[in-house]
Amino acid sequence: MAQIEKLSIRLGFFLFLALTWALSRLPRALALALGSLGGRLFFVLLRRRRKVAIGNLTRAKAVGALDDSLDVQLTAKRTFINLGRAALESSYLLHQGLDFFKGHYAIVSPDIAKEALDLGRKENRGLIFLTAHTGNWELSCQVLPYYFDFKVNVVGRSQGPLADALLRRLRTRGGHDLIFKDGGAGAMLKILRSGGVLGTLFDQSAMVGAEGVPLNFLGRSALTTLAPLKLAAKTRAIVVPFFSRREGTFHYFEIFPYLTIPHRADHDCLLEATQKLNDLLSEFIQKYPDQWMWSHRRWKNLEGVKRDPRYF
Repeated sequence: MAQIEKLSIRLGFFLFLALTWALSRLPRALALALGSLGGRLFFVLLRRRRKVAIGNLTRAKAVGALDDSLDVQLTAKRTFINLGRAALESSYLLHQGLDFFKGHYAIVSPDIAKEALDLGRKENRGLIFLTAHTGNWELSCQVLPYYFDFKVNVVGRSQGPLADALLRRLRTRGGHDLIFKDGGAGAMLKILRSGGVLGTLFDQSAMVGAEGVPLNFLGRSALTTLAPLKLAAKTRAIVVPFFSRREGTFHYFEIFPYLTIPHRADHDCLLEATQKLNDLLSEFIQKYPDQWMWSHRRWKNLEGVKRDPRYF
C-alpha cells in the first residue's frame, strides 16, 4: 500500500510538472488572462472560501478598518483573480525562473534591505525577511535573494507529500532551501546563529498558547504568531518586513524599516514588536485591499481567548 501511495505521488508530481511546463510556454498576456479566468471560476465554485473572504471584508469594513466606499463583493472577487494570476505565474517561475519576470518588477526602498544585510554581515547576525500573503509572495522568494545576492531558507507549513514536493521544487530554485515549521526550530536557530537568512510569512492564524497571542489586526482580535520574533530575540537576528503587490503585469516589493529585537527580549517587548508588524500589514492592506488573501480564516480559534487590552 505504501509503495502504491509513493507511485501515485510521483505520478502526480510529474503530471503537474508537465502541465505547468505547457502553461509556461504561453504568451504573458494569455497566461494572465487564463489566470484571471481561473480566479473568477474559483470565486464562483469555491463557495466556502468566497463566503470567508466576503465575511472578513464585511467585518473589517464594519469596524472602520476599511474605507466606507469599498465594494466588498468586487474586492473579494479581485483577490481571487490575483490568486489565479499568481498561480499561472508560478508555472513560469518553476520552469523559467526570473528570466520571465525581467523588467516586470521593482524593489521599493532597497536601501533598507541593503543596510540590514550589511549590518548582518558585519556583525555576523542572521536576518529574517518577514512577509504576508499579498500580491505574489512566491515570486518574492526569488526576487529579493537575486536582487540583493543572498541565499534564503524559506520557512513553510507542510501541506502533504505531493504539495510539499512541488513547493520544494518551486522555492529552492536558485540554490535556496526550504524548511518546514514542524520540527524545524532547531534548523532555523542554527541558520540564524551562523548569520544566515530566513524568509517566512506571519499573517496566518496561529494556535492558542506559546506561539499565538490575540492582538489587534484590522480592528479585530486575531491570534498572531510570536515565533519569528522569538527566534530574533534568541539569535539577535535582524527582522526585515516587506510586502508584495501587483499592478497589471508589474510587481512591487515594498521594504519597510527593519527591526532589531533586544537579545532575550521579554514577553511584553515581543508583544509590542509583533503588534507593530500587525499595524504595518494593516496599513498596507488598507491601501491595497485587493492584494491580500481575504479567503484565509485569519480570525479563527478565538473563542474563550482574552485579548490584550493594550492593543484595543
